[in-house]
Amino acid sequence: MKNNVKEMRKRLGWSQDMLSQASGVPASTISEIENGKRTPGVDIALMLARAMGVSVEALFII
Repeated sequence: MKNNVKEMRKRLGWSQDMLSQASGVPASTISEIENGKRTPGVDIALMLARAMGVSVEALFII
């Protein structure tokens, strides 16, 4: 699954650690998602989207 997590995070000017703190998702998990090594479950996708103020659809292309 392609995702826009890195692009959205960078638009906000956030580091992975900042997104981790805002979302409650470990920075290592964010890194794996951004690098395509992990597909997040619905719970993590929602946590990331809410933290960045965007829809899940804006982050993940299904």
